[in-house]
This record gives sequence, C-alpha cells and structure tokens, in this order.
Amino acid sequence: MIVAIVGVLGTLASTVVTQALSQRAKLRELEQAERVRVAEQRTSVEQRKVDQLRSCYVKLNAHDRHYRDAMLACAYALKSGSADTEAAEVTSARRAQRDARDEAQMIASEEVLAVESRVNVQLTFAYRLLMEIAREPESSARHRRLDEVIALLDPVIEKLEHVQALMRIELGVAQELPAWYDP
Repeated sequence: MIVAIVGVLGTLASTVVTQALSQRAKLRELEQAERVRVAEQRTSVEQRKVDQLRSCYVKLNAHDRHYRDAMLACAYALKSGSADTEAAEVTSARRAQRDARDEAQMIASEEVLAVESRVNVQLTFAYRLLMEIAREPESSARHRRLDEVIALLDPVIEKLEHVQALMRIELGVAQELPAWYDP
C-alpha cells in the first residue's frame, strides 16, 4: 500500500513539477521576447531621430549653399547690368534657408547651431548689403561694393565645411573632426 501511495504521489508530483518548470520556462521566454521588443522599439525610435536629424542637416546645408550661390549670381548679374531673375532667386533661396534654419533650431545640437549661426550672420549681412546696392544707380562705387559682397560670400564655403564636419560627427558618419577644423 505504501508503495502504491508513493507511486501515485510521485506520478502526481512529477506532473506538478513538470508543469511548474514549463510555466517558468514560458515566463522566461515571454520576458525575453518583451526585452527584445522594447530594444527593437528603442532602436526604431533612435533611428527615426537620426533620420530626422540627417534630413534636417541635409536641408540646412543645401539651403545655406543655395542661398550663398544665389547671392553670388545676383552680385555678378548686377555687375553686368540686370539681375531681375537672380533677385527673385535670392528671395526664394533666402526663404528656404530661413525655413531650414527654423527646423534645425528645434533638433540640431547647440554646437552645430553655434557654428552655423556664424554662417547665417555672414549671409544675412551680405544679403542686406546686396539689397542696398541693388537700389543704387549704376556707378564705379557700386561695382566696388559688389566686389565687397562677393568677397564676403567667398569664405562662407569654408565656414559651411566646418558646419558640415560637426554634422557628420553627430550623425556618426565621421568619428573625429578633420585636422583642418578650426572653430
């Protein structure tokens, strides 16, 4: 009788132990699956942020360059006579650059914004000067002032390269700033 009772209890106990171990294994699997899901979600969110930042930086860089190029084209057109088409392009480029800067101010790092701000100050100064000159009558003084605008816009490319170097670091495209970088 004792052997029968021990046998029955052993059979019942093995079922209970097997079921408990099975539940514990399933719980571990669910916890692992949840950790994987949370990690994937975090990675997805981080990737969206990087993609958003990359898009913002591409637009900002492109619009800064286009704004500069449009002003240069306008300055050269004013030197040669008429700049109606170029003036309209400057206005359009200025608006697009301003929109790109507005977006960047919401998501870009302080470091990138500080360096890009120097670019913007120079572009803004050149724009004001160019608009003043555009209203002046044709003269040799006007040509000298247009040369000043051109000289002001030429070094903007170097400043944009500094901004671009910082952007590349932030996006993980580059690991360190280039040797020529000098904020």
